[in-house]
Amino acid sequence: MAGRNEPFANGPRHPIQVVSRRTGLTSDTLRAWEKRYAAVEPERASGGRRLYSDEDIERLSLLRRASKAGRRIGDIAGMPTGELKALVAEDEAAGSVVDLTGRPVAIRGTTAVSREKLAPAEYVSAIRRAVGELDPEALERSLARACVDLSTPELFEQVIEPAMRQIGDDWVTGEIRVSQEHLASAVVRSLLGRLLDVSAPHESAPKIVVGTPAGQIHEIGALMAAITAIDAGWGVVYLGPNLPANDLAHAVRETGARALVLSIVYPGDDPRLPAELVRIREATPDPVSILVGGRSASSYGETLEQIGAVVVRGLTRFRDELYEIRSA
Repeated sequence: MAGRNEPFANGPRHPIQVVSRRTGLTSDTLRAWEKRYAAVEPERASGGRRLYSDEDIERLSLLRRASKAGRRIGDIAGMPTGELKALVAEDEAAGSVVDLTGRPVAIRGTTAVSREKLAPAEYVSAIRRAVGELDPEALERSLARACVDLSTPELFEQVIEPAMRQIGDDWVTGEIRVSQEHLASAVVRSLLGRLLDVSAPHESAPKIVVGTPAGQIHEIGALMAAITAIDAGWGVVYLGPNLPANDLAHAVRETGARALVLSIVYPGDDPRLPAELVRIREATPDPVSILVGGRSASSYGETLEQIGAVVVRGLTRFRDELYEIRSA
């Protein structure tokens, strides 16, 4: 009989990065569920690398669905897979699904299992349509439904980011009014605020400060970065938008943060911002890393290179940078 260290003896085995993509769970969440709750027992390849079976992936996906339906992971992690399947089916058939913030989702006229799930692009279209019609209820329903159907990375990268980028472009070109753009920002900001509130980093997690520099008043990118950092195992100190250099640096010093994250979205041509970025670097103690993202970050590329900041393009790259900082 093949031994446990022969990873392909009983079917294919998958590294943690593949499992994370297939289940929508971050690598840190996977490790936490294994260590604290023994949710699955991956095999170990040479060098200690975790390898997961197809059955492990199925079980982790079920646990994620059950936890999104309001179940506590500590209560369900030990259930046999067959019982877990029945529980998930019962919860979803009863319509007891909640979004990622823990709020009940009301999908009128259908249940969570009978309704057809949408592709991310369809959610983007629904969001833009609701904004165009100035319909906050339809906008909230579309976002809540996306919360149920998609993982947090999918929600951020495939729905909220492209939707808000297109809405911003529509505002610049005059296709929508300021009131419509403000509606979209307000509803999305409210959702992300709830997500941030329910995120719970471990008390021993390394600290990271997140905000936007002076003159940058759009905080949706910063909120998504903060939630992503918590999911990656960091303790986030979220400061919000429009922070002077000295206040950002003070927060870093007082909390002992290992990194400072800045979101730069609009405007992309602020003549005051390069000097402000230099002041941030001068006031921030070494060896604290400065990570900068947002659609307008590249507009200040020369200054960011000058101060040694790392420009991150997208939340996937942001997660990679966070992992590298923790591993250093």
